[in-house]
Formats: sequence, structure tokens, C-alpha cells
Amino acid sequence: MEAVNFERARISWTTKGGIDGSWRVVATACPRNSADCIYLAPAVMAGHIFGTDRLPLQPAYSYQLIARRDRHAIVREDEISGNRDNEADNASVFSAFDIHAPKCAARSIGIGSLDSDTLARLWPLSVRLNARGQRGEPWTLEFPVNHISTRAGPEAAFQIESGPVLIPRDVVEIAGASIAGGCYLAYVFLNKCSQVDVLAWGATGNIHRSFRHFARLSGIETDIVNPQTAG
Repeated sequence: MEAVNFERARISWTTKGGIDGSWRVVATACPRNSADCIYLAPAVMAGHIFGTDRLPLQPAYSYQLIARRDRHAIVREDEISGNRDNEADNASVFSAFDIHAPKCAARSIGIGSLDSDTLARLWPLSVRLNARGQRGEPWTLEFPVNHISTRAGPEAAFQIESGPVLIPRDVVEIAGASIAGGCYLAYVFLNKCSQVDVLAWGATGNIHRSFRHFARLSGIETDIVNPQTAG
């Protein structure tokens, strides 16, 4: 088995104004039989680039990137002050744009083996969710484990909470949730290999947005893996 090497995965670019940038990759969503994957960068706070005075923008807001090889979307936290999400072709903004998401060998870990000793020995962990889209297209959603709880013994159990991750709209419709780059941003809750609960980003009955829109994905296949990144 192979998994994304999130320790080395990044998105890099050069703007038409000559600024180079790099952003870590924290989640992917890939159609099973296509190279047209979708990549998520983590949220950062907006700032004055190369500023000489106070660097954080006022009012403060966070933003993050959803990218494909030819197109990208920016999701912004604060819509009150006019900071709307936007999407564009990469070529219209950047003179160069590259996504580096190398694969590495990965070891699958059985649920019954998830105990404190195994976690200490095999950390970091990633999750691979195999889901089927509403039109039958298979997807693989992949992301690092941010938080896991385990119980050993005859009633062995686990629960993973992680995110935000990418949930393609093709996989599930989430009423009221915001869509960018063809995906929802969502936190995931996982304690069964065939089912995952999500809280997606979107409006909450007023102009504010938060992670409050619930959906459940059933009929999935889950692999918890240890990417072999050493060396």
C-alpha cells in the first residue's frame, strides 16, 4: 500500500508579480482512476506581505487554499468585511504553480492493534477513506490523524477526530454548507471502518459561518496507516 507523504507534500507557486510561495498540504481527495486530485492547504491568518509595521491584517481573518493542477479556490473566514471566497484558473494569477504530493510505502494497522504502544511506535498515522460518489465514481480521501482515542482489550475501540479535510460534493450533499473547488471543508469523526460523521463549513442562519453542518457518510472503507517516511 502507498499513502501520501504529508511530511513532504506542498503546493508552490510564483505570482505574476514575482513572489514565490509554498504551502503545506494537509488533505487530498482523488478520483480513484484519475490524476485530477484536489489538495487542501491549512488555514493561516492573513497578513501584510513583507510589511514593515503591524503584520496581521485588520480586521483579522484566516484563509486557506484548495487546489487542482489547473485551478484553485481561496476560502476566507471573514465574509462580514467583504472577504469572499473566490476561484480562478491558476494561469490567471500565477506564472508557475506546482503541487508536490509524493507517495510513500504505508503499513495498514488493524483496529485491534491500536493501543498506546503501537501508536508510540508507528506515529504519525494517516487515514485513507474509500468512498463512492453519488454517480458511482470511486474517491480516495486522505489526511493525517490529528487526534485519536483508543481502548484496548476484548472491547477494543477507537475514535479519530481530524480536519478540516476535503469532502467532494460528488460524494455527499450537505445542505447549507459552503462549496469551494467542488468540495466542502469539514471536520471528521470516525469510530467505525464503514462510516464517518462530518461537520462542514457554512452559514449558520446569519452572516457568520462555522463548522456546523452535519452529514454522515456510510458504506465507506477505511484504512488507518503508518506512512513509511523514514530515510
